[in-house]
Amino acid sequence: MKKVSLLILLAIVLSTMLMAAVPTKMVRLTVINKSGYDVFIKLTGSAVTDAFYYLTIPSGDRDAPTIKVFTIMSDLYDRETWQCDGVKSSGILIVDGNIRLTFTPCGEFRTYCYYYDAGLAFLGKDICGRFAPLGWTYAFTSTAWRVAGEPRMEKVTYFRYLQYGDPDWSLAFLYNGFWTTGCTTLFWRSRTWLTPTGCSWRYQY
Repeated sequence: MKKVSLLILLAIVLSTMLMAAVPTKMVRLTVINKSGYDVFIKLTGSAVTDAFYYLTIPSGDRDAPTIKVFTIMSDLYDRETWQCDGVKSSGILIVDGNIRLTFTPCGEFRTYCYYYDAGLAFLGKDICGRFAPLGWTYAFTSTAWRVAGEPRMEKVTYFRYLQYGDPDWSLAFLYNGFWTTGCTTLFWRSRTWLTPTGCSWRYQY
């Protein structure tokens, strides 16, 4: 009996040592759902942790958001998200500390600073009132990427927007259609705005 107890104690000590050897820590992931729909997040960790999480955040809105706090291991996760009545996206989630993700109302257009082509609209001014270089159409400024809010909080948005401009015929297969006005032909394309993107963000499409 003593041998069995000793073996059990040894197994517990070894498992504790192995867990302590994993170079990671537990952090808080706070998800604030204002989207109007349920949000589901599937996280698959790397070989460092072999962690797996399936997170459910019930529907909430701007006036009554749903807030869920999860304790997860810090890691680089493969991420799949279902939001806005079933819209699926895949990417990564860099969990390097406590993070807050805010899912904004689905379809709500965000105000960003971006440039228009001077020959197309608004005399070359962007919507923040600055003058833009000629020939820039829907080229978003660097400030457009950093509108997250408070430190370590990122806003996850989903809406459709219209892109248009002078067609690049090598990319014609991407366009939804063309407008012909007099002697000018413009392409148009219905795009899905997916953000955050870029190396500065932890939640990435």
